Formats: sequence, C-alpha cells, structure tokens
Amino acid sequence: MIDDRDFKDFNYNVLGAKSRIIGDLFLTGDSIVNAFVEGHIVVQGPGKLVLERGSVVTGKISAVDLEVFGTVVGEIECSGLVAIRSSARVEGTIRSDRLVIYPGAVVEMQASCQEST
Repeated sequence: MIDDRDFKDFNYNVLGAKSRIIGDLFLTGDSIVNAFVEGHIVVQGPGKLVLERGSVVTGKISAVDLEVFGTVVGEIECSGLVAIRSSARVEGTIRSDRLVIYPGAVVEMQASCQEST
C-alpha cells in the first residue's frame, strides 16, 4: 500500500506535450520533458534529463546525464553522458564527459568530450 511518507523524498519532474515554457527551468531529480521550452534548463544535483520526441528546447541545458529524442538548439553541458537518439535533431555546442550519437540522428555541432578520471 502506498503511504504519504513514500512520496516525502520523491524527486521526479514531467512536463507534458502541450506545455510551453518561456523562461529558465531549475529542476532536481530525474526529469522528462515533452514540451516547448525557450530558455535554459538546469538539472541541479544528480538526475537524468530526457527530452522526448516532439520536445523542442531552445537555450542552454545543464545536467549530469541527458538523453535527447527531440530537438535542441543551443548549448549542452553535461558532466556525464549525452545520448542523442535516432529521432533527435541537435544544433549547437556540446560539452560532456561522454557522447553517444545513434544512427539517424541529425547533428550540427561543435563538441568536446573528456572523461574525468
């Protein structure tokens, strides 16, 4: 049985397909975005950001890990893994420890990767 205490430390964010955000987002925990965002997205602390198919982000993204299925125009800065899936379109600059680009993804970027030791 689910108890209110089970959600006390629950840290998860979801932005739906019909959402439109203009401005900066500061999130904590794992986050799924399937929205239009014009502004910066910052995931503070540990947590993975997933940009679903149909999402459009114009601005800077800062996170530990990022998985892109949608569109990003701007700068990506991650301390972990950036995975650009086959349905994704990315234009801009990417800085991350690790970068994976899947076949079919459309990518126009300047990138630098350096795995920390």
